[in-house]
Amino acid sequence: MSDDSDSLGLRAALSIFGDMVQRRRQASRWSFLELSEKTGIEIAALSDLEQGREALSEAAIERVSEFLGLGPDVFSKLLRNERIKAANRAAASNDGPREIVVDIARYRESWQETTSQPKD
Repeated sequence: MSDDSDSLGLRAALSIFGDMVQRRRQASRWSFLELSEKTGIEIAALSDLEQGREALSEAAIERVSEFLGLGPDVFSKLLRNERIKAANRAAASNDGPREIVVDIARYRESWQETTSQPKD
């Protein structure tokens, strides 16, 4: 995989994971302070994580995931899937430009027959 698809996959996985963390935290009615105290992760880092801006260490991500009941490997699965999607999109776009070319000569005769004036 290319660096671009890895980077795109990471950004997508962070965004999805951040949304999951935010929904779980809010459903549990925990503030950032409470979640920070329970997981030992700084408030600013948790906020960045929810916004999809920054990845925490693997251990910190697992701690948050397990604490919120998401499972310890949810982020690694998201990351793998999003990198595969990004690589597939990149491969599909590298097939070359897809231009629609119509061979008018092929259709000209039948078109002229249907659109020309009636013969006397």
